[in-house]
Amino acid sequence: MPQPALNHSTAAELIPDLCQVEAVLWQLLFSEALVIVLILLSSGALDFSWDLFGTLSFYVLWVVLLSAACLCRVRLHVGRLSLNKLMLVSFFIILLVNLVVSLVSMWGLNYFLFEEYGWDWLLRNQFISAILAALLLHYFHAQLQSRLRLRSEMQARLQALQSRIRPHFLFNSMNIIASLIHVDPDKAEQAVEDLSALFRASLKEAGVEVSLQQELALCKKYVHIESLRLGERLQVVWNVSAPLGIKIPMLTLQPIIENAILHGIQPSATGGKVEIDICHEENQVVIAVSNPLPPPARHARNEQGNQMALENIRHRLHALYGEDVTMDAVHEGKKFIMKISYPYSSPLIC
Repeated sequence: MPQPALNHSTAAELIPDLCQVEAVLWQLLFSEALVIVLILLSSGALDFSWDLFGTLSFYVLWVVLLSAACLCRVRLHVGRLSLNKLMLVSFFIILLVNLVVSLVSMWGLNYFLFEEYGWDWLLRNQFISAILAALLLHYFHAQLQSRLRLRSEMQARLQALQSRIRPHFLFNSMNIIASLIHVDPDKAEQAVEDLSALFRASLKEAGVEVSLQQELALCKKYVHIESLRLGERLQVVWNVSAPLGIKIPMLTLQPIIENAILHGIQPSATGGKVEIDICHEENQVVIAVSNPLPPPARHARNEQGNQMALENIRHRLHALYGEDVTMDAVHEGKKFIMKISYPYSSPLIC
């Protein structure tokens, strides 16, 4: 797979937020570990000097924490810097911080403790700092590439799953439109507009979250097309108590309704009722779509189709929300019910 492009927009993601409490704790641990390694390399374990440990800890902590603070400020003002320029600026900021701390430390140690620290000590510090800064920025760069690659793979996966869910009702829709052109041109025109709205949505970037109101509008366009084909056999009941402004991944609800009509209403000579219940309880959006079970002769054959549709939607939601998604397909009496729950941040009572 080719490496993802790194440009101005992704350069801002190079430097993590080093000013968070957890990040600061890791910096403290890294600093002390680095000091211990430097002392062990210079004097060995048997001659470990606690005085040197205190002095080096004071110096290294100042360098690490001041560098992190400066990088946090740079992170807020990246602007239009390219990735290479941002890495170069970050590299020289770390060297500059190390130079200033080294100069102050050298003066303090020589003036107050009468230690012999000269320019060779300063140059050695700069050399070590340059190596560590280069390794750190290389690590940040590798982490950025990994995040972009995973993001690209997830988008490709979502796009593939989204395209698998949608298009099989196209031919039926075209047949409906063709039959209506001479009988009822206005209905045919409305069906064309509804169909084009659905396919515009399917061509958008996978994984995009839209408002529940937008998703319901798409679903109602789909139901309108199917009602032209099925007539009075199709009855749809909407029970929506969740706020219309909550977010839902685009084309999550529509395939479930499509599945309910395809397997529950279409095989039945008398049709039936599809019920859509959407509510918001605690931190979860809860969706339940029910439809009549098909006639016994078609039930076993349609079971596989139900499970396939369920798995497709499950993979899409898991790619976006992780393992907090729950999906269940259950039989209650003569009904097939698909229940979905996924996390949402704003706590409301359903």
